[in-house]
Amino acid sequence: MKNEKEPSTRYFQDALSDFVYDAASGRAIRHLADAGYTTEQIVNQLDYPTPFAKVQHTVTRHLKESGILLESLPVPPASLQAVSLQRDSLETLYTLLSERVRQNGEAHAYMSCPFGMQGCGNGGNPHAIRLRSALTAREAAYIQGIAWEPFPMYHRLNRRMLEIGAQLAVYADDICFYFLKSGEVFV
Repeated sequence: MKNEKEPSTRYFQDALSDFVYDAASGRAIRHLADAGYTTEQIVNQLDYPTPFAKVQHTVTRHLKESGILLESLPVPPASLQAVSLQRDSLETLYTLLSERVRQNGEAHAYMSCPFGMQGCGNGGNPHAIRLRSALTAREAAYIQGIAWEPFPMYHRLNRRMLEIGAQLAVYADDICFYFLKSGEVFV
């Protein structure tokens, strides 16, 4: 009999713990993420110690729930017209992407993020290290503060990701930009 009660007791304790955590800090974490704080900065802002991984999970879940981070695009990528991207000039690339975001609207512009596959979040394969070195410390901290899945994800091209994406696209040809209203993918 005792063994039958332990799983339900554990489930209740976990649910209560999650509820208390969300009530105590979940709202603050989501607010700080919306205000542009990186996960590391959020950990430092909290009044009581919270593990980085727990805050990272909350930030990632919030980005997914708000549509900023997608596991798949709302349209099949094959239905988009491929446009070859000139990756030699950061200024030209940034200007081109900014104009496309303006035309499509931020809610319809995404970039591919293969960071979970490359170990950019936490790891150190040579490609990931080279990509991170192209970013400022704050930009790299933002990338590392998201719990990336082991497959390509898609991040909305808000101002922060537009800057990050343009810089990364100069160094990596596996970063693509999707503009859903105009039906284009820049490869």
